Amino acid sequence: MNLQDLQKLLKPKLHKIDFHGMDLYIHRPSSADFDKCIDAKPTLIHCVKDENGDPIFADGEIQGRIDVNSIDAMFLGELNQKVIELWTTEASTQVEDLEKK
Repeated sequence: MNLQDLQKLLKPKLHKIDFHGMDLYIHRPSSADFDKCIDAKPTLIHCVKDENGDPIFADGEIQGRIDVNSIDAMFLGELNQKVIELWTTEASTQVEDLEKK
């Protein structure tokens, strides 16, 4: 068994989204971050990335990141919803694939 291939398979996948004309990348939380993603702010911090997979948001002012506390609540909710949709979209696709087999 190739553990590197398995690790790559099990890692949360980045999904490119168009967010008001900007390319962002989102993923479901990793097992280490799952318990932290209890509402929108930590979900954005842990699950919204740039094209390199680096975090975009932080809780406070960190150079090179956006303070999640400073953004419009509408955008906060919209991005959070996009991450939540990964759960439902991928889950329903997997169920459909199983039903076809």
